[in-house]
Amino acid sequence: MTNKKLTFIYLTGLFLWFVLPVSSFGQINSNSDWSSATAYGDDTLLVYHAGNPQKSLSVSSGQSANYDFLWKRFNKNTFRFDSVFIHRDRTFSEVGLDSLYEQGVLNDAVEGLEVDVLGSEQTYRAWVIVDTLDKIRISPYINSCNQIKLLVENLRLKDYPYYNLSALPADTSQVMLENEMALFQWEASADVEIYWDDTPLYEGERVIGYIGSPYQMPYEDSDYYLRVDNLFGNTVSDTIENVVAKAVKADFDIDKITREGALVDYSQSEINEAPLQILTENRSQNADQYHWVGFNDSLNILRGRDSILWEVMTETPLESDIPPYRPGKYAVRLKVSNEYECTDSTTYYHVRVDSSEIDSSLIPNVFTPDGNGLNDVFVLPKATNLLGQGKRGIVSMKWIEVSVFSRSGQLVYRYDGDPMEWEGWRGKVRNSNRDAAEGVYLYVIKGRGYDGVMHENKQYSGFLYLFRE
Repeated sequence: MTNKKLTFIYLTGLFLWFVLPVSSFGQINSNSDWSSATAYGDDTLLVYHAGNPQKSLSVSSGQSANYDFLWKRFNKNTFRFDSVFIHRDRTFSEVGLDSLYEQGVLNDAVEGLEVDVLGSEQTYRAWVIVDTLDKIRISPYINSCNQIKLLVENLRLKDYPYYNLSALPADTSQVMLENEMALFQWEASADVEIYWDDTPLYEGERVIGYIGSPYQMPYEDSDYYLRVDNLFGNTVSDTIENVVAKAVKADFDIDKITREGALVDYSQSEINEAPLQILTENRSQNADQYHWVGFNDSLNILRGRDSILWEVMTETPLESDIPPYRPGKYAVRLKVSNEYECTDSTTYYHVRVDSSEIDSSLIPNVFTPDGNGLNDVFVLPKATNLLGQGKRGIVSMKWIEVSVFSRSGQLVYRYDGDPMEWEGWRGKVRNSNRDAAEGVYLYVIKGRGYDGVMHENKQYSGFLYLFRE
């Protein structure tokens, strides 16, 4: 007799097991769930899922003539194939594996089968394996403020031993078909991130699902679904419902209110001048108690002022809760907690408010108040007259005085007040309707910043040329 290797091909989605003998005399068909060549290569491993109700093997003579099909079972004591039944005088022989197990013809998870097509001198062999993946059960293991672990019970992957038939009887050691985990996947019903969603972790022999860690916790109650596939495509799954999220996360953003009343994102890279009014945007998760603290600038603390500038216990502070900020650097801290006594805190470093400044390099030295809309006004760049981003000539100034004198020393223009309200000199004498003459004028600028710094007029004086077209 000649033993033939059992090989497999895929045909239109149906998994078929073909035995290719030296001649094209016969073939064996199988609806196995997974297959592979044996380690010794002469035979085939056929793996069926225990839950597959259509487990079967069949042999066809490939001819119109009838033959007898003798089925044999490998005897693990004698290391020989024992005859178990015969199908006589037919062109086709099929067996259902479940019925063979129910009748006691087959008993073990791994069985060696051999089929002789009598009269054809053709023999075909394969190892048949019924893979059982027990139903898993997910149960809580640890659920705390900084960790969620779920215990996966009954998750056991079985390895399957068979014999190297080509080495018998000299070598009766077993060859192991090692099972592996092909898929381990957690999913959540809520919009949460699972710390290790595709990795089985072990504590001893227990399989643990790390749903949350100190670095990545769920903040919403959720159902969790686990699917496990083994090497043979066998699947098992379970769901644990309504796992309570106890962890809490403190998070917030800083916004600022412009002088025009618009609410914009606060950015340290932008010019942020005093008085700066901020608001906090609470983005905390799973919290029901809030403690906000706005700390004072360190220099103000050294000057004897309180270390706390403002403090509230509401979910989101109101504009009236937060005083306008003067120049300096101010930390803001949020501490949150919830009914499970879980806490978290975060601190924003820093709300930075620019020091007072008059940038002398930006003071104009010429202007043309002729009404054409170009360079009509002698004024320093500031937030209210900048079209888009740019350098400002006046920053964080509380008060400013601008004086313009003729060459003879007569005062022709003066502004005294809020620098943000200064519209500039339009070339009129003492704000009358009378145009100032063309020529050279002397300007003197001084002021006081919100940080208390006095800006001396010696640094901010120079000549100004007035031209008209």
